[in-house]
Amino acid sequence: MSALPDEPRPPRLPHTLVLIFGLLCVVALLGSLVPGGSYARDEAGRVLPSTFAYDTTETGPHGWGMVMAVLAAPVRGLVQSADIVAFILVVGGTFRVIERSGALEAAIGRVVMRLRDHDRLFIPVSMLAFAVGGAVFGMSEEVIPFVLLFVPLVRGLGYPPIIAVAVPMIGAGVGFAGAMLNPFTVGVAQAIAGLPPMSGWGYRTGVWAVMCVVGIVYTQRMARRLRRAPAQDEALPEVAPMTRAQAVVLALFAGGIGLVAAGLALWQWYVIEIAAVFLGIGIGAAVVARMDSHATGEAFTEGAAMLLPAGLVVGLARGIVVLAADMHTLDTVLHATAGAMEGLAPMTSAVGMFGFQSVLNILVPSGSGQAALTMPIMAPLADLVGLSRQVAVLAFQLGDGFTNLVTPTSAVLMGSLHAAGVGYGQWLRETWALQAWLAVAGVAVLAGALAIGFA
Repeated sequence: MSALPDEPRPPRLPHTLVLIFGLLCVVALLGSLVPGGSYARDEAGRVLPSTFAYDTTETGPHGWGMVMAVLAAPVRGLVQSADIVAFILVVGGTFRVIERSGALEAAIGRVVMRLRDHDRLFIPVSMLAFAVGGAVFGMSEEVIPFVLLFVPLVRGLGYPPIIAVAVPMIGAGVGFAGAMLNPFTVGVAQAIAGLPPMSGWGYRTGVWAVMCVVGIVYTQRMARRLRRAPAQDEALPEVAPMTRAQAVVLALFAGGIGLVAAGLALWQWYVIEIAAVFLGIGIGAAVVARMDSHATGEAFTEGAAMLLPAGLVVGLARGIVVLAADMHTLDTVLHATAGAMEGLAPMTSAVGMFGFQSVLNILVPSGSGQAALTMPIMAPLADLVGLSRQVAVLAFQLGDGFTNLVTPTSAVLMGSLHAAGVGYGQWLRETWALQAWLAVAGVAVLAGALAIGFA
């Protein structure tokens, strides 16, 4: 049977790892053409403006040494980013164990089913639940099974299947973009930028609230416009009630998040300590849910395996920085970029970073990978153009989050559309204006960050 013309098909772009290795080769070529140079840095590793000087002697590998340097750079990058890669794998494994307990699905499913007879609250409250997931643990692939749950629910309320995609996808997406605790985007970006983990959570909570309002209002308007007579014969799905064990798992997770917050505020914890707490949460969840050792190990391995590509992207992206540092071209690029941006208002620079991250996300849809690829440049560039590194991280997370909702290279988006039987063309027609709404909101919160001196 032939595929429908509008059936979503992800384009065959090069794999992210191939793209990043190509950038690695470009950096090597650049190093042979561009003179090396360096900035002085303070004790915290921040670039000191007006200290750039070109190298007076030849630096960096050449000839066959360059070939070996290019091939060794990804390995060295993995070694240097081992703590962040380990953090990603451990947290990914932990969340898979929690998912296998059924606690997260039961919690969200319970909220949704209680709201099915209250259609005015159904969309906003359901989206808030997904937005919390996006903000706290980077909810992404987890939305696909909920799309299947929502299809009969929305039909029973008179909405078309596209709303079954919009509620979980946009809800989790705006929460992801405005996240204050997401370990895979904010956590990784702050670690690379040399910022305390999860710092600036207060302002980011306000950003999250703004993005939630934008996403919910847009989705409600779309739903009202597309609503038809309810399908009377639509069989509504049943969701199993939450068990006591699942409630304890959720309490354990909430307690672990509280412990992480205390550790960050009182004991200067970093990614290793945070990963250790998440590992403890995973073990505790397995014990409470009475998962045997085989099921626990299988779930943890599966969760880590799902995020292994992100870990490899982080390591390979770090390899670019390693090679550029060896060839003394990283600071030369920073110097040239800062020179091109000289005289621009800080707001213009911030919006430029936001736009750059939005476009790059189409090619590198991995949040962790994009952070590893861009923050080594964006963080010191922020120092040079008068922005705080927190603003640079905020520009990254907004750019990374918004375009996830429309980029055809997103496996989550394409999978969700396929699950609901919605064509990508239809989705784009109905949601392109949301990107404009979110872009305006993004510029507004960046302006607010500059106004209050967000640092």
